[in-house]
Amino acid sequence: MSYALRNSLILLVTLLLIAGTAFTYIKFVQQAEINDLATELESLNTDYNNKTIIRDKYPPLLERFNKAKDIVQNYDKKLYTYNNPDDVYDYLSEINDENLELFYDFTYQDSVVNNQYGILQSRIVGTGIYSDFVTFINKIENSLYLNKIENVNVTPATGEATQDYVDFTLTLNSYYQKIIFETASDIQQKFRINPTISVFNPLKPLVLNSVPANVDNLTNIEQSRLIGLTSTRIFIIDQTGETKILKPGDKVYLGYLREIDSENKEAIFNLDKGGIQEIFTLKVER
Repeated sequence: MSYALRNSLILLVTLLLIAGTAFTYIKFVQQAEINDLATELESLNTDYNNKTIIRDKYPPLLERFNKAKDIVQNYDKKLYTYNNPDDVYDYLSEINDENLELFYDFTYQDSVVNNQYGILQSRIVGTGIYSDFVTFINKIENSLYLNKIENVNVTPATGEATQDYVDFTLTLNSYYQKIIFETASDIQQKFRINPTISVFNPLKPLVLNSVPANVDNLTNIEQSRLIGLTSTRIFIIDQTGETKILKPGDKVYLGYLREIDSENKEAIFNLDKGGIQEIFTLKVER
């Protein structure tokens, strides 16, 4: 074999080895990498398309969120933060501490769970002055935390010195958060009332069996003497022997001084004797 032919065969074999190696690398290595890159590209395109959709939806969703946030933050009510009956009891105690004469038992009964909020159900049984009871209900329903009152039962109290007391029972529904969301946290007035609600006691008899006692030690004009008067003042000696000066509108036991009649030297009083209205006149003693 000639030297030239041998070199040609060696060169041919070398080229075949290089070609085979290249084919094998392309077929089994680069093709796999290409497939992986194609799959990754498809995934990235899908993710890009999804994020493009989210991007397009973001502005209207942000606008809706801001509107909803403004509504919540400007609303004068909020929900209890936790499912804890003690929070409700403490809140009611704060209301009752504001010079209200009420005595009651608070009993937690149940908790109702909804999708985004829950309801604590409690029962309240007690007694108190009717006007204070109405104010208590007024504050519960109009103050900061969201409470709803149901099944109210009110009856005249028995064995009380005055007839202003009532016995009452009610069911209280207190709403609490299940999902934490922003609420108005800077509301200054925690307790509020509706001033248009009347506190007149419809259960109290129009005419009482007895008149109220003179617990404030007011001037009892039926046991007093009128010793002098001017156009704006009267001078009397009250039931204790003390000299008192009164002007129109001043309170006395069971009523008030209505007017001064200088011409006839009289003082005219309006008295309420347990629902019976009387006009009582004192004349200057001579």
